[in-house]
Amino acid sequence: MPNKLSILTAVARTGYVAKGFVYFLVGLLSLQAAIGLGGDAPSATQALEQIIYRPFGSVLLIGIIIGLVAYSAWRILQAIFDPEDRGKDVDVWFFRLIDFLTGCIYLSMSYAAWQILQGLHATSSDENTEVWVGRILELPFGKWLVIFCAIVILIAGLYQFYAASIASFDYSFDADRMTDFEKNWLRWLGRIGFFAWGIVYCMVAIMFYRAAITFDAEQAGGLSEALHSLREQPFGIWILAITAVGLIIYGVYLLVLSYYHKVYEPNFSNEST
Repeated sequence: MPNKLSILTAVARTGYVAKGFVYFLVGLLSLQAAIGLGGDAPSATQALEQIIYRPFGSVLLIGIIIGLVAYSAWRILQAIFDPEDRGKDVDVWFFRLIDFLTGCIYLSMSYAAWQILQGLHATSSDENTEVWVGRILELPFGKWLVIFCAIVILIAGLYQFYAASIASFDYSFDADRMTDFEKNWLRWLGRIGFFAWGIVYCMVAIMFYRAAITFDAEQAGGLSEALHSLREQPFGIWILAITAVGLIIYGVYLLVLSYYHKVYEPNFSNEST
């Protein structure tokens, strides 16, 4: 079905372009903060807020909103129909669940971008994290629940390092359209980007642990707080700068991947069997 395939491909590529641009901007602003050119390391929402003040910012933000919605749709389609043809193993179903949750997260990011476009205050991921951690800490055994979350986030961070080391993400490359040189370069871009995310995830895990043992939800946070906390560590400016460069490269990786990503036409008739 060529029409379905072309639409699905357009959705996937548009989504990766938007996500790549957002994290390229996050990395760039974080690098500016690291080298003392002003500002703090931003969250994705705060990076989007920077766009509206640029020339043609509204037009660009509308494009990003469309792209983020497309990326959300792509991840949800990945979860339901597996257009990358990853198989039916148990671990694949786990990753398909992650795909669905990721789609929901980026859908909320697109809504935040829409709020920014309308001149409204968009709640950042850090603010949402603090609210939810505060509510969890109020529950019976809330401290241990937050520690459990910290362990899960830490495992996710360690997996980013593992994925970077073995380039486990290259299954998504359309190898038939790529030379060996292109595949190798895209793998290295992905490895650097995933390694940077590993640093961020591990920092977030440490922050969750601190929130649990101090019963202080403000100790927890998302991307922005993690990057800010990196700067406060020994040699923090260098760690933040390295992580920021990694996020920039991750953004470039996604932009290139938007062209080279393979997309199979899902079997709509047999998926439910």
